[in-house]
Amino acid sequence: MKLTGIPLLFLMILGRCNPTTVSSGERTSTDALTIRTGSSFGMCVGYCVKDYVLNGTSLDLTMISRSKTQTSPKTCQKTISQESWDSLKALADLAAFSKQPERLGCPDCADGGAEYIELQVGDQKHRVTFEYGQTIPGFESLVNELRSQRKAFDECP
Repeated sequence: MKLTGIPLLFLMILGRCNPTTVSSGERTSTDALTIRTGSSFGMCVGYCVKDYVLNGTSLDLTMISRSKTQTSPKTCQKTISQESWDSLKALADLAAFSKQPERLGCPDCADGGAEYIELQVGDQKHRVTFEYGQTIPGFESLVNELRSQRKAFDECP
């Protein structure tokens, strides 16, 4: 009886060790990452506000008009590549991003337009709004990558 008990105990202990298992507390901070970005112009005709939400390989675009003749927003969706999403996740450091001020420069002053980027992981989020065409110091690569995604998906059909 003792001889069969020891191997069984040994197998039970080994069976509990699984190096590929990651508990929910050990997941990386980008597992639940949501990125919001967009642009707006105060004095324009047509769809002057474009909001993008990136969550995994899903990219949602909402276009909002400030015109009285185009009152209903347009919403559409597309899929981005896993490589693009992985690249964005690598650039999205919420801890460092949260140290940025919420407003840089004078967004949309003199109808120059505004851009924003918001990073969210769980309940923690931070949004930075900045002048259209400018950047966020230290996050130039993230700004450029998001601009590239926005340019590739500029309009809803």
